[in-house]
Amino acid sequence: MKKLLTVLVALLVVVSMFAAEKPFTLGPNVTYTGTVNFSLVVTKDGVDIDGSLTNVKASLAFGPTSDTQAGATFSITYVPFGGVNLTLKSITFSTPYFGAFYSTDKQFVSDYFTGMDYANNKWAASMTDFQDSLKFTLPAVPGLEVYYLDKTSEGNATWFSDMVLVKYPVAGFTIVGGTYNTGNTTTHEFGAEVKGALDFGIFKPNLTVFGGMVDGGTGMVTAYDVILSGSLSPVTGLTLAPTFKFAENLDKLDYKSTNIANGKYISLGVTYTTTFAPVTLTAKVTPKVDFASATPTTTLPLNELSANIALSPVTFYVKTTNTNLLTNNPFTLYAKASYADAMLSAAVDASWADMTQLATYTYIHGAVTIKATPELTLCSDVHKIIASTNDFGYNVRAEYAITPNVKLTGFYGTLTTDPDTGAYKVINEDPTWSVKLTYTASF
Repeated sequence: MKKLLTVLVALLVVVSMFAAEKPFTLGPNVTYTGTVNFSLVVTKDGVDIDGSLTNVKASLAFGPTSDTQAGATFSITYVPFGGVNLTLKSITFSTPYFGAFYSTDKQFVSDYFTGMDYANNKWAASMTDFQDSLKFTLPAVPGLEVYYLDKTSEGNATWFSDMVLVKYPVAGFTIVGGTYNTGNTTTHEFGAEVKGALDFGIFKPNLTVFGGMVDGGTGMVTAYDVILSGSLSPVTGLTLAPTFKFAENLDKLDYKSTNIANGKYISLGVTYTTTFAPVTLTAKVTPKVDFASATPTTTLPLNELSANIALSPVTFYVKTTNTNLLTNNPFTLYAKASYADAMLSAAVDASWADMTQLATYTYIHGAVTIKATPELTLCSDVHKIIASTNDFGYNVRAEYAITPNVKLTGFYGTLTTDPDTGAYKVINEDPTWSVKLTYTASF
């Protein structure tokens, strides 16, 4: 309902203008911040030159020259588009009767309604259905927030295919309720979330309760979620973290976050940490009873049994885990040794899926960094896995700071970074090389 939102925002702006009874004036104070980037990269495939203007923000404050009337203030934030033009990101304005925040993007309100993809730190894929959003606040009702999220496509809905949410705090709890239509049906789904903390003295758990009616495919079904979780430390070093969850049909929520899932279980995280210098020992288990099916199941994962030995400048770390101590599962093993001082840092780490089969490792990785001079840094990584081909990768890298803003870097080897994690663990068959000149400056 793009037209409705556009008209609504425009109407509110006009209302605020008349309430202020003053013309708008653009002041001379404009503040810019951002980063200028330039790079020249030479590789075996040729030369690439790139320049960009990133993270640029221009704050322009304009509004009535006097606050003797309604005192409406409009703040607009702009970001670059194509490195040249500025595009509108948001508008904030207020009157004695209401305040409003309009955004050309979505606004997060609740994991049950405005989903996030937490693994990738971005909006959930389903939220591409929405674009503009508007938030209202009412001075007469402190804490009340009303959200309107505009859908990009109306689908088959005959009326109101967008989302409306209301958020309000009550006695330490936050209530979020709302309704929406996916655009594929004429049915409107709705629900409410209550979230807050309980106080039982030494134990102050968090409580989340959600309930709603959603389209189950053959009709409306009830989706619900009850989570009670917290932690307490009865003695030094010991932490207990009980969790109770009772949830069903959450998979049918169209715009939920990735951390919202079905489940019916009780678990108790038990963590104990103690230090006998220079050794720190940590043990963590999480017994769990899952009653989602007719026959409850009990598991006892060993999340961590580790030892960290800090003998500066050397540190040793070893950890083992087990998915379920009640069944015949292998113990994993991870070990790392590292050294660090002002000029040199080096580390070797390795991982095994089964600690009884040390010859069958998951990987062995080594890294070293040498600060040869204040301007020159030398680095190298090696990575070994068990595979029929491409089982070993290496690289050598150098970075020279010509000035604080200008750097010259070089790379050679078969080991490159993983695009998702940035870690050097992708092994290529043939070596590659590059020389890169970069300039970066912030203003």
